[in-house]
Amino acid sequence: MAAVVSALNVLRNPDAELFQCPSTALLAKLGGPTLLYIQGEQDPPLFISTLLHGNETSGWAALSQYLSHNPKPKRSLIIFLGNLTAAAQSVRSLPGQVDYNRIWKDATGYEGGLAAELMAHLQATELFAALDIHNNTGRNPHYSVLTSITPESMGLAYLFSDKAIYVEEPDTVMTRAVHTLCPATTIEVGPVGDLQSDIRTFELLQRYMDLQEIPQQDRSNLRLYQAVGRIHVMDDIDFDFADEMNGARLATDDLILTAGMEAVNFHAVPAGTEFAFTRRPLHHTLRVVDPSHKDVTDTFLTELHGDVSLQRNVIPAMYTLDHDVIRQDCLCYLLEEIVMR
Repeated sequence: MAAVVSALNVLRNPDAELFQCPSTALLAKLGGPTLLYIQGEQDPPLFISTLLHGNETSGWAALSQYLSHNPKPKRSLIIFLGNLTAAAQSVRSLPGQVDYNRIWKDATGYEGGLAAELMAHLQATELFAALDIHNNTGRNPHYSVLTSITPESMGLAYLFSDKAIYVEEPDTVMTRAVHTLCPATTIEVGPVGDLQSDIRTFELLQRYMDLQEIPQQDRSNLRLYQAVGRIHVMDDIDFDFADEMNGARLATDDLILTAGMEAVNFHAVPAGTEFAFTRRPLHHTLRVVDPSHKDVTDTFLTELHGDVSLQRNVIPAMYTLDHDVIRQDCLCYLLEEIVMR
């Protein structure tokens, strides 16, 4: 019978030199996705995941700085370092790779095995809280992402920002899997390569490590939004952004998007606002899905003679100009504010 090959490396109390490595060197040092156990002054441990997208480095920058100065941290840590093959090349993911933040439910193959191994480790351990750290791909304020609305999850989010998004879809993200075990949140700390993103993450890590109990927060101090739609560009569509062409509409592009939308992330945008220009029928170029994966394109977008505009008032978030992210994930989310009753 063939031996089962583990997809997950496990390293307990690693040498201090690990925390001197840049994210691009972790693959050579560790060989692949790795779970670090670091004994601290108190338990239960805090679980932190980072580098699920290989070029989103603020999480590792903050952790390596903190642990370089605190070899025995105030609280034990369990750290998951995700897509190290992509990190070695400073890219979000490699061509053909599955998104490592979409493997935490019903995944198969190598990634499914990796997710199952990691969850088995976490289920065998009492956890204090969980934090998934991401950089953002567009111009957005700092915000958290929640997959459950509880006083504890909102309390953790409020330690980072007064803005948070509650998401039900996709339901395959890390935080949704872990929130069944402990209070959990995702943070979006700003663009890759921004020093302020690293500083903001380090400051949050310090606050988490100082906690003696999970803070509780109600909605009165938190601007809480709900994702009601996600916009995708169809796979076979050639697209570009208007300001990348100085306003020209190239004959080779099926879809011309309004780049200015990135500037209004987390701002209310009225119905009738120009969104895109399409050379094909709307449903051949753009698709909007709701949290149940239902096609709701006609609820949010309308088209006349190729001009696409908003059908209703929306709050865009995570609108990105990164072509690779759009192909791998989506163009943006559409939000509604959850109002206190």
